[in-house]
Amino acid sequence: MLSPVSCKGTLEEIYDISRIILWIKELDVKKIALQFPDELLNDAPDVALKIELSSNIEVHILGDTTYGSCCADVHAATYIGAEALVHFGPACLTQHEKFPVLYIFEKISVESKPFLDELTATLSEQDNLIIASDLRYYHSAETIVAELQTLKRTVLYLEPNLFSLHQPSPDHLTVSGRTCQKLLPHDTPIENFIVIYIGEEGLTLTNLMFTLNQCTFYTYNPNGCSLKKECLNVNQQLRRRYFLTEKAKDAQLVGILVATLGVADHLKIIEHIKFLAKNSGKKCYTFVVGKLNPNKLANFPEIDVFVAVACPENSLLDNEEFYRPVITPYEFEIAVNSSRPWTGDYITDFRQILPDAAGYVPLTALSQEQEADVSLVSGQMRHVALESLDDDSSASFDQISHRNPNLSLLPVGSDFLKRRGWSGLEPHVGETPVRTAHSGRRGLAAGYGGEGGNETK
Repeated sequence: MLSPVSCKGTLEEIYDISRIILWIKELDVKKIALQFPDELLNDAPDVALKIELSSNIEVHILGDTTYGSCCADVHAATYIGAEALVHFGPACLTQHEKFPVLYIFEKISVESKPFLDELTATLSEQDNLIIASDLRYYHSAETIVAELQTLKRTVLYLEPNLFSLHQPSPDHLTVSGRTCQKLLPHDTPIENFIVIYIGEEGLTLTNLMFTLNQCTFYTYNPNGCSLKKECLNVNQQLRRRYFLTEKAKDAQLVGILVATLGVADHLKIIEHIKFLAKNSGKKCYTFVVGKLNPNKLANFPEIDVFVAVACPENSLLDNEEFYRPVITPYEFEIAVNSSRPWTGDYITDFRQILPDAAGYVPLTALSQEQEADVSLVSGQMRHVALESLDDDSSASFDQISHRNPNLSLLPVGSDFLKRRGWSGLEPHVGETPVRTAHSGRRGLAAGYGGEGGNETK
């Protein structure tokens, strides 16, 4: 039985050093950074030395980013003064603002004949195909797609965007950093395509299945040369995500989790989330905590729901491990923007919902009758489109009460603090008697004067 074979060879071949040097010359830069995941750091000094000797530029080595090895650490590269970054290993292929990044992947070959035999035995020749792959197999995937096209099949290929400054056309299908260079046939809807993913199960496959949830998915495992239909119940997973959007509708305190600093437009989406929260009468706080884990977020029990600003690869978190729901910007907008109903379509790339993007949906003013809503989680009445209020503005409270005497409003930010058993040290200004300064304890932390036999003169 055939198995994938890692490309063996010299260091230049494995790390594609000739391609890196050509890219450096095209950019005409004098200082670059090389980012390696932990498992490849042993080769980092040799790779850096070869690039320095071949291109006569200054090279710096970066370890794993604080947000995940799939994200290019543009901020660390900028901090050391680098003009470009080469990222090695698995990547989320997210774009970066005006900073050139080149992605270099491990190359694993896949035999095309076993793949074509499995495809012929499993699917009809009339089936429309979309081919995607794990980044380690993309070199072989290009060859397989070319062979399929010679067989007169309708085949689209989700090609990885290897350069961060590449801007795919909005008319082309783009998913998880991969773009179809051919346009979808006008007479063939997307649900009539079968997606074949070359690789093992993982975050990339999950994101593809969520985004292209109208398509049937097959995976080809190069280790076993087997093609199988994916049995992941996407509809069940989508219902779970919809439940989280209902939790977000009930939320009063929203935490924005900054889980990336390098993805293009991450500041714009943070401001967009703040605008949506303010428009819906929710209090919003921003947290920069590095890599997300349940222990960190458990330190903020007052937050009702967290919105994670992350790369598409790390957007869908397992909420069973977290104390509070963690949702995506797209899910939060569904919760607070009545103009964007839940349709079953799904967006993991937050840039697609920003103004001027293809998936942007503007807010519309609601009448007072439309503002009232019933929570599907608690069964209670809630107000989903309150105007922004200042906590200290009693006039605003009076206006709300006058407009609808059946509604009441609490300043939720301070309300939780009041209900805490301990809310910090109390200064007692004006209540503590003034005392003159007097001599305190003397000595070191290891033993102050008067403690046992440790008398310090």
